[in-house]
Amino acid sequence: MPKYAVPYTAPPVLERPSNAQFSLGGVVGERVKAALHGWLLPAPDANPALTEMFRDRNRMPSRDLVPWAGEFVGKYLIAAQQILRLTGDKRLRSTIGGIVAELIAAQDEDGYLGPFDRENRLVEKWDVWGHYHIMLALLMYYEASGSLFALSACRKMADLLHEFFVVGKRRMLTRDDPDGEKNYAVSHAVLWLYRITGEPNYRELVDWIEKEWDQPPAGQYISSALAGIPVWKFPSHRWESAHDWEAIAELALLTGEERYARVAQHIWWSILEGDRHNTGGFTSGEACQGNPYDQGAIETCCTMAWIAFSVDLLRMTGDPRVADEIELATLNGMVGGQNPAGRWWTYNTPMDGRRVASAQDIVFQSRPGSPELNCCSVNAPRGLGMISEWGYMVAADGFAVNYYGPSAVTLRRPSGETVRLQQDTGYPVANEVVVGVGCSPPTEFTLSFRIPAWSKATRVSVNGEAVAGVVPGTYCGITRKWREGDTVKLVFDFSPHVWVGEKECAGKVSLYRGPILLAFDPRFNTMDPEEIPTVDVGNISYEPVAWSGKWPPWVLVRVPTVDGRELLLCDFAGAGSTGTHYRSWIPCAGGEARAFSRDKAVWV
Repeated sequence: MPKYAVPYTAPPVLERPSNAQFSLGGVVGERVKAALHGWLLPAPDANPALTEMFRDRNRMPSRDLVPWAGEFVGKYLIAAQQILRLTGDKRLRSTIGGIVAELIAAQDEDGYLGPFDRENRLVEKWDVWGHYHIMLALLMYYEASGSLFALSACRKMADLLHEFFVVGKRRMLTRDDPDGEKNYAVSHAVLWLYRITGEPNYRELVDWIEKEWDQPPAGQYISSALAGIPVWKFPSHRWESAHDWEAIAELALLTGEERYARVAQHIWWSILEGDRHNTGGFTSGEACQGNPYDQGAIETCCTMAWIAFSVDLLRMTGDPRVADEIELATLNGMVGGQNPAGRWWTYNTPMDGRRVASAQDIVFQSRPGSPELNCCSVNAPRGLGMISEWGYMVAADGFAVNYYGPSAVTLRRPSGETVRLQQDTGYPVANEVVVGVGCSPPTEFTLSFRIPAWSKATRVSVNGEAVAGVVPGTYCGITRKWREGDTVKLVFDFSPHVWVGEKECAGKVSLYRGPILLAFDPRFNTMDPEEIPTVDVGNISYEPVAWSGKWPPWVLVRVPTVDGRELLLCDFAGAGSTGTHYRSWIPCAGGEARAFSRDKAVWV
């Protein structure tokens, strides 16, 4: 990781490890491989306009592009680089390097790096939004490779934006982005660039955007949050604002100003109360509605942005409850949107419904040369790739372990010692996790293990000796001189926990087994979705069921019903993967809906 010209005033409580080496196995590891082989490797050759739209932008006739087409390559590169961290795949590394080189070669002398012609650049479409994703991707590339060419391209983009908007006294509002919430997201990337370079113009650009946020018709995020207004009542509350909110979280770290931290946390908790669904998915109909039961589309991009914003909150606060929510969204809402073979992702992953490929559901984004490119197809693998950012994190006194699953990771202490952590587990299917520690020479530091809030009675031991004081919804910090061969065993409580529905989901319940949301899929049952038997909320138990057919689920359990009919529920991630109509809200009797509380999430 490069040194920064501008250090944080309030450093993150937890931070992504630099130069970590990952190996993921188990069900999540299989999905990472599927994303790599099913999409990331073949997509550029199957969709050559991914980069060609930049090279021929001034040729006639102009390409008929969607307003956000400039984002596609940036989103692809961000996802690809995050998956590269988890896999180290040489072909993917080469693909990324080739695309970066093509992009840089297509940049105009004035710094413009979008797909639109000279008459329409910056003043129309979501052009600055596209620059945001490209800038973020190139900054990631610079951080990983040290490429000064990538850094120079970012500087040229930021210089252009500063000159065009700040010096030119123009607003970033366009016909296709009338309130600016998409284009203003560039502030997130510009802050990163400012930290690297210390260039005052970049900070001036962010300060200018901050003032713009508060000018109608923009989102007024800071003033609204400080006034205690829920997010769904903000003037602008579409999902794209999440990337503006990432900039606010970054401002909290950079400046140490408490108001930025208050704003970021208010927004996060407001979303948790009103717009995080039972799947962990975010928004309904692409915007905050203040109703987690709303039946509007739960877009893959929205859930990805929620995870990204949550990672920033986790960095800022070190609150393990945030990591619980990231895990919920990753294992259910995100993975549920992926075709298990990795060939496609959904646009909409509803609580109840069907899985439809994004290339089919939002086919209006398909164009000659890019038949499979759309906002979600290029963005979705980030949902898995971000495990590299939150799974294992660096703390002042050691490391935090947030991700559980078959895996091995090599980390480095600030003092230079290498630490290896290997998980022997079937999690999230099985409830036992054994973490082997490799550390030579013996080194004293703290390993902080996330204890999920839903695990009411977690048992933790080190080398067979029980650890006392394990509390749900906290970190279990173990400080010792770690030696080669030390082991930590965690046994999580997989007893049922439920979310009793209200409003559109009144009379229904969501059932969870550990971090996994359970769902009805007719391929495992004899009845149709409209005939699902009622369950008694006061009498929920899970009996494992073996499955020998094709496309095995992660989890399959028998749940008792009021009328005695057999009901089998599977993991939400695989429900509906063959095109069936699934349900995650199950008819119920008994049980009371719980009011929202920061102390206890409604699904815990």
